[in-house]
Amino acid sequence: MRALVLCLSLLSASAFAQQACEVMSVSGDAQRVDGKALAVGDKLDVGTTLRTGTAGRVRLKFTDGSVLVLADKSQLRIDAYSAAASQPRIAEFLLETGLIGQRVTPSAGGSWRVRTPTAVTAVRGTEFSIEVGDDRATAVHVKTGEVDVEPAGPQTRGIKARYPVRLEKKLNGTHCDVTQCVAAMSWTAEKVQRVEQRLGSLD
Repeated sequence: MRALVLCLSLLSASAFAQQACEVMSVSGDAQRVDGKALAVGDKLDVGTTLRTGTAGRVRLKFTDGSVLVLADKSQLRIDAYSAAASQPRIAEFLLETGLIGQRVTPSAGGSWRVRTPTAVTAVRGTEFSIEVGDDRATAVHVKTGEVDVEPAGPQTRGIKARYPVRLEKKLNGTHCDVTQCVAAMSWTAEKVQRVEQRLGSLD
């Protein structure tokens, strides 16, 4: 009887697991936090946490066509993902450290949100990157489209009105600590190139 209950519990957990994405490419040290190495073709569910080492990189393709690259020395958790044809897309991630690049498929309604220790970003369809440094500060850069960025911590009364910081083609970058994000600014070509070299291709 106990074995039957355990079996049913496992089947139930499997039934509720929501597949989010597939591993399209992987190089170097890239694994789940449970230590299992990632391989091309792996299907990843909501709740999965990924980690890359010094030379690691992994490219994921989500069921709606969106692409996410996890660069070296990074850790990302897939907190929520749903992209049923009849419902608005919902995607939520936690970038604990490191760098990700994303090309998000446009969606009518729904959300695509990335949290870090110091910022929250929201977008519906665009290409952009987010980096969490050793000091836990967050840098966000937009390549195409628009992204809204807010600090993750409590905001000082009186400056709340300036959030979210909206990034677009010309004023394409910001930097956040836990209490504030600086106004949108134009990133230098050298700074953008450094990020793109770590990420590689989103294609």
